[in-house]
Amino acid sequence: SQEFETNIPGIFVAGELGGMGLIKNAVEQGKQAVEYYLKKTYPKSNAKYDLIIVGAGPAGISASVTAAKNNLKFLTLEQDSLGGTVFSFPRAKIVMTSPMDLPLWGKVKLVETSKSELLDLWNNVLTKNKITINVQEKVLEIIKQDNLFIVKTDQEHYTSNGIILAIGRRGSPRKLGVPGEERENVFYRVLEPELIHDTDILVVGGGDSAVESAMLLADEKNRVTLSYRGETFSRLKPKNLERINEYIKKKKIKTLFNSNVKEIFKDEVCITFNNNPDELRLKNSLTYVFAGGILPTSFLEGIGIKITKKFGDALLKH
Repeated sequence: SQEFETNIPGIFVAGELGGMGLIKNAVEQGKQAVEYYLKKTYPKSNAKYDLIIVGAGPAGISASVTAAKNNLKFLTLEQDSLGGTVFSFPRAKIVMTSPMDLPLWGKVKLVETSKSELLDLWNNVLTKNKITINVQEKVLEIIKQDNLFIVKTDQEHYTSNGIILAIGRRGSPRKLGVPGEERENVFYRVLEPELIHDTDILVVGGGDSAVESAMLLADEKNRVTLSYRGETFSRLKPKNLERINEYIKKKKIKTLFNSNVKEIFKDEVCITFNNNPDELRLKNSLTYVFAGGILPTSFLEGIGIKITKKFGDALLKH
């Protein structure tokens, strides 16, 4: 609804999942979702919490601070690390954001900032307001029972009167589904690239995350190969396209277009090419996969939330 409430009374959606990907907008929605929850009246229950917030990205953190400001008994659960999607940006990624208003903190002006500065801000806001977030705790199921919700995680069961889902759209990283992908040298995001040097690395993907990560790793004097199933980069931000072409020209990154990973081994990978029977074996120590994410659709449908997918509505010409 316009108050961010789903078809299940008491469950609200905020942030990227509701279509608000910009950090400033996600922060605003997280705050508003809690405020809308407070205006509603629900049947009394003996739940332990007033509100459980799922996700600790910008919307989840904002919701948490707003819940604290309103003296709610709440709990915030994050399956990964503080910052959600922001945490998994490559380290040097610049986040463009206009001024935002954080509850219990005030106006924040960050015109151009790095991921680490943004994470420092979240940490300061939470520490100042004595808010603890349960990180590395994944919500598996949410069940409506009588007048309350039972939230089952991979560690515990909780009860709450209301739920705010601020889980983002990425969900879980999409896997390639090839032999060897379960090896410990395969990753779905780049952490601490400055610690990796003089290594043979394969980066899989053709989006902004893939090329940004490939360039970060190349900057650390690694031998980086970028494998992409498309013919050319078609969906990059102009700045990234310009930079990656420069890296290719200077031979800092080798690109394999029209290619697919067939199998990952301990110290090499097998690559195939579209419409070509030949296989290429590459010396390789680390593989980074950026194939997008699996939407949390089945999780939402399991709760009973109805989802409408919109792919753009045609405009009538007058």
